[in-house]
Amino acid sequence: MECLNHPGTEATDICLECSQPVCSQCSVLLSDKNYCKTCLEKKVSRPAITYGQKRKFLAFILSLVPGAGYFYLGLMKRGLQAMVLFFGSIFLGGMANLSFLPAFVVPVMIFYSVFDTQQLLSRMNAGELVEDRELFDWGNWESKRSLIGAALIILGLLALLNNLAPYFINYHLIGKIAPPIIIVGIGVYILYRNTGKGGGGNGNTVSSQD
Repeated sequence: MECLNHPGTEATDICLECSQPVCSQCSVLLSDKNYCKTCLEKKVSRPAITYGQKRKFLAFILSLVPGAGYFYLGLMKRGLQAMVLFFGSIFLGGMANLSFLPAFVVPVMIFYSVFDTQQLLSRMNAGELVEDRELFDWGNWESKRSLIGAALIILGLLALLNNLAPYFINYHLIGKIAPPIIIVGIGVYILYRNTGKGGGGNGNTVSSQD
């Protein structure tokens, strides 16, 4: 990974402010945190931030609905993304009959929203600048297209299986036997990989002795 400001120079740190790779010449250590010189100059030149005291209890109540707590803090981008993910998982789970999707996403989003909102609120009340950053950096989505595509394919296949299987086979039976089969399959795969590596090592040792 190369430095943002010096192409060809290996980066040694990641700026906490802009999340860009920087080399030792561009990195400044401040309170055990790494900043690039550009971001540090901006932080020093900024006037004091006054958000007004936000109420922790009200922020807590609103954060129980992911996105609403961020809106209360004035973080519109973060709040919109959290709310779309929260209600989108519920809508998609109901539309595609994937009950496990909201069952997994909803509690994770609620817990994350509550703790993250309280942390950001404490920073704001202390006078620290809090940028309205999105939950996910979509600027690098192109590098993760294969992962996103695989996730969409898996969700689509699960939705098809969940909706079509009852017409052909005993769906409830599949729900009972599928998890053990998957666990056994994963275990066999792990043993196969480990045995293959171990067997290769033993074979090389015997050959060298001959």
